[in-house]
Amino acid sequence: MSRYFPASVALLFTAIALAGCAKNPTPTAVAADPRYLLPAEPSVSVGVVDFRGKAKTGEAVSVIGRVGGGVKPWIEGRAAFLLVDTGAPLPCADDKCGPDCPHCAAEIAASTTVVKFVDEQGKTIAVDSRQLLGIKEEETVVVQGIANRDADGNVALMASGIFIKR
Repeated sequence: MSRYFPASVALLFTAIALAGCAKNPTPTAVAADPRYLLPAEPSVSVGVVDFRGKAKTGEAVSVIGRVGGGVKPWIEGRAAFLLVDTGAPLPCADDKCGPDCPHCAAEIAASTTVVKFVDEQGKTIAVDSRQLLGIKEEETVVVQGIANRDADGNVALMASGIFIKR
């Protein structure tokens, strides 16, 4: 019996260690709240880069993009996420510059905007966007909403509807 004891103890410690190293579970995509789903793709939409460059506060717009952008796109516990232009490169992970390449990070940042689904009072809805909208990272979506540019020139989309291109 002593011959098998060290192996079983090692196996037990390995299982405990692996369980302890598991990431916190993230909300999984579920059936979206139909109030926020658009029945059809808007006929006119702009890319994120155009939206960032031309949007005026209060302007109604539809923006097409990809959920994500190589960084964690989710704002935990809120119906908000990062949307990157469909023409933006995925973050590089090749041998030339690696995943933390400042050039790639700057290019992606210039192609990214924040999308916030808001309630009647203009507050971000306190439900994770993956649960509320049923979206996943890297999905292409078209989001309808109102542009909001702050004093520093940052622009966000205060969203009211989403079409998920699947």
